[in-house]
Amino acid sequence: MRASLSSLALLSVVVGAVVQSLGGGTAAGLAAAAALLLYVLLVGWAARSNSRIILGMAALAGLASLWHADPLGLLERAATASAALIGLFVALGFLREAAETSDLVRRCGELMVRQPPGRRYMVLSVGSHLIALVLNFGVLPLLGSMVMRGNTAEAAGGDPRIVAIRSRRMLSAMLRGFALMTAWSPLSVSFAVTSVALPGLAWHGLLAAQVVLAVILLLFGWVLDRRAFPPSGRVLPGVGEPTDWGPALRMALLVASVVAGSMAVALIIDVRLVVGAMLVVPASAVAWLLVQQGDPLRVAQDMSRRQRVNLPALSHEVAMLGGAMLLGPVAAAFLSADLVGHFIDGLGLPAIVLVILLAWTMMILAQLGISQIVSTTLFAGALSHMGAHAAPPLVVASGLMGAWALSACSTPVGAAVLTVARVGGVSVGTVAREWNGGFVIGGALLLALWLLALHGLLAVFR
Repeated sequence: MRASLSSLALLSVVVGAVVQSLGGGTAAGLAAAAALLLYVLLVGWAARSNSRIILGMAALAGLASLWHADPLGLLERAATASAALIGLFVALGFLREAAETSDLVRRCGELMVRQPPGRRYMVLSVGSHLIALVLNFGVLPLLGSMVMRGNTAEAAGGDPRIVAIRSRRMLSAMLRGFALMTAWSPLSVSFAVTSVALPGLAWHGLLAAQVVLAVILLLFGWVLDRRAFPPSGRVLPGVGEPTDWGPALRMALLVASVVAGSMAVALIIDVRLVVGAMLVVPASAVAWLLVQQGDPLRVAQDMSRRQRVNLPALSHEVAMLGGAMLLGPVAAAFLSADLVGHFIDGLGLPAIVLVILLAWTMMILAQLGISQIVSTTLFAGALSHMGAHAAPPLVVASGLMGAWALSACSTPVGAAVLTVARVGGVSVGTVAREWNGGFVIGGALLLALWLLALHGLLAVFR
């Protein structure tokens, strides 16, 4: 009974969030928030300890809002924003359900692992980037297990040093590809949070700018890999065999169709891109399952059975994401315009420099376990107080999303780093600092240069 009720509650969050975005008003948003609260009461106790800490902090933030000038309005904004984020997260999960049973995804993973050294990093990085669009976090255990299963002593010519190098290169490529998906994808949590934190931001320009930034950072990672591990000239078993790129092409077309469909719906009904994704992704998942199984009744029964198991099991993610999303607006609301203005005036820094420093600060806070959701909401709210003196919203959004992606590669308390460390059989510090420290530091410098260039370009065409 608890599983069925919690599943219905979480599905109600999705429906309420969509209805509100389509003009359903405050009532729909509050209904979604109430459904989210019911879900937390039913299964929140099953979340892991760090998630319960976030929930406790969110509860304290709710109490603190009583001392705000407009407590009910603040709670309403925070709760509906939290419900909207969870609605997106759950909606995207339907696509993951279809991907996990897809033979196409498995064949793509095997294709990436079998590439020669000079090509393997880029293929794995771009491949995990694309698969992450449909599998999201699920790409890490999927590809990670394939990487480790194929990285045998026999495949490395009996040399344990090559086994270790291959493990580092492939797992790093996989992690960076996944993390950089959050720099631009309209199907990611980062895009949704940033869009909410910076109302009025045009998603068309943000999407175009972030695609360019993601390409720059992906190429930077490839350059670092080539410099750290130049070709040895040694021919290893299996290298040079013919490659069938058909699965990769079909996966790219599938991902492109989902993203294009989300964009088309957003343009046609004039809503935010994340709303278009919430409408298109579940339908795409059902269509994908129908292609795989061919029987509508079987698909309906299978989805119903899986949702009664999978939705209650999302208590950890719901607690982390929903709690952090509620914390952000409450914390930002207590930053008065006078306080922020006085602090910024005291620094005497140009707006673009302040954006760069906040992006770097966000990356540092992530190392301490401060959620990027909280940082993004807090910093975006603080910068909005600057008014005419603030940097363009596109620059702010680009800096925060870029910092979010880079910090995902290096935070020792992040789920991505923890998963890669567990798959690779190494410590979290090895993955975060030794494998990805140089990439993150260099990426932070590239992000600063990118923000300066973007700010200058917008100033020219303003």
